[in-house]
Amino acid sequence: MALEQFHTHLCSDIMQLTDHDGVESPGFLDQSIDLGENWQSRLEHALATCRVFVPVYTSRYFTREWCGKEWDAFARRQEEQLRTRPYTGNAIIPVLWVGQQHLTLPPVAKKVQFARHDLGEDYLGSGFYGLKKAGRHARYRSSVWALAQRIVNVAQQTSLEPCDVELFKDLRNVFEGE
Repeated sequence: MALEQFHTHLCSDIMQLTDHDGVESPGFLDQSIDLGENWQSRLEHALATCRVFVPVYTSRYFTREWCGKEWDAFARRQEEQLRTRPYTGNAIIPVLWVGQQHLTLPPVAKKVQFARHDLGEDYLGSGFYGLKKAGRHARYRSSVWALAQRIVNVAQQTSLEPCDVELFKDLRNVFEGE
């Protein structure tokens, strides 16, 4: 419930910052996959078309095989575009669900900056869930707004092109064995 609420707030802020038509949500959350739907196909389509990848850092996130495979898929897509457009920036924007002190990051995640001053010190210590749980609603909302701005800026700067899902064959869990 809390993650869905965060997703709703973030997508709402992104809608305010863009000309997105709103027919579909500007963000994909794998928990929105309907019963009976081919979840792997839906997930691969989302990874092949999203402009920014926003992994939500929790301790459990790094223990889940498919989370590591999602990361691998998006990284492959970025690498593919870098072959033809070498100045494409990184479009992985991680967010802390809990404070950084509660996380043990695998090497691949340590390479990606997750701390930004505009998200606030409270965010680093508590994460979005912690801010919400502690009743720090103003800080939570301003951090979500700052994150939405960052996502929109990165999406515009990187202009990541969609890819063929065939690129995602033989995905590996990049959180294991590093």
